[in-house]
Amino acid sequence: HIFHLRTVTQDARRRVADALVMVGGVALVASAFVHWVSSGDGSGLRGHALIDALIAVGRHFPGLSAARLTIVWYLVPALGALSWIATGFRGAGSRAARIVAALSVVFAGASLVAFGWLVGFAHLGIGAWLALAGAAALVAGSWLIAPNRPRDAPSVRMTDRGR
Repeated sequence: HIFHLRTVTQDARRRVADALVMVGGVALVASAFVHWVSSGDGSGLRGHALIDALIAVGRHFPGLSAARLTIVWYLVPALGALSWIATGFRGAGSRAARIVAALSVVFAGASLVAFGWLVGFAHLGIGAWLALAGAAALVAGSWLIAPNRPRDAPSVRMTDRGR
């Protein structure tokens, strides 16, 4: 009975971790479609157009050219989509999912800091905070909640089929 209880608990943790990573990925991808600047210069723009507008009015972030800032910003939703792939293959506790979670914190955090520097943190829109929340959800799901040793099966639901 103890072995069965442990398996049920790990399966529940795995489901919660997978769901949390999926929601975090949605938040990272969705951040590309909402405003990163709520007011002021560039507030109606997103993506490359936003960065071009901020650079055109003379705003600069030390060490980041417009091209580098664009790449950092585009990596945020890309990592959200990559988190779905990593979780689908090996689960939220896999090494791949944990690497993606760590990278999402780095790039979402770097984007938030860069845009906060460029427009002022008081002018940051929902996109920047959504990206940070998505990265936090990935870390919580893959590092804190997921079982330490993911099973070889791709997902709990697929292993339950046919029984």
